[in-house]
Amino acid sequence: MAKGGIYRDEIPPAPVVALSGRSNVGKSSLLNKLIGTPVAAVSRQPGRTRGIYLYQDKAGFFWADMPGYGYAAVPQAQRRAWMMEARRFLEKVRPLVCVLVDSRLPPQQIDLEWIAQVKRIGLPYALLATKVDTLTQSQRYRQAKQLMASYPDAVWRGFLSARTGEGIAAFREWVSGYLHQ
Repeated sequence: MAKGGIYRDEIPPAPVVALSGRSNVGKSSLLNKLIGTPVAAVSRQPGRTRGIYLYQDKAGFFWADMPGYGYAAVPQAQRRAWMMEARRFLEKVRPLVCVLVDSRLPPQQIDLEWIAQVKRIGLPYALLATKVDTLTQSQRYRQAKQLMASYPDAVWRGFLSARTGEGIAAFREWVSGYLHQ
């Protein structure tokens, strides 16, 4: 596995899977679990990922850890710049976009708006509901129904936990198959 590096406007030599989502939804924590080693800095403070970082997976593709959208303890102009950079990255690299949402919350308008942008660019997206280890079985059932209704065109939907590893193996297997089809 190659050490991560910041994206510098070059198209990586292999497929890319972009991890996107609101600030503090667990993108860097999930990335570390997916890679199997702590490559991305994790913080409780929103807005710590301040660029697009690429990490090569042992399977040959790249993971992109993207800045979060929504609240971050930085000026609004900086958040807008991150979003412009993210859109340029999506348009140029054309990755599989994984949108991480907090499984404990109902669908959020900001996530729906981000997905609308991803779809306007013409990219497929997978929906990853994080922090599932905090839900009861009845909450999971209710959330699964909401996710199906709110994100009907996701190419993959699933519950994941960076803390316990739940859903990680199934998602990695799906990503590998999807990228190699």
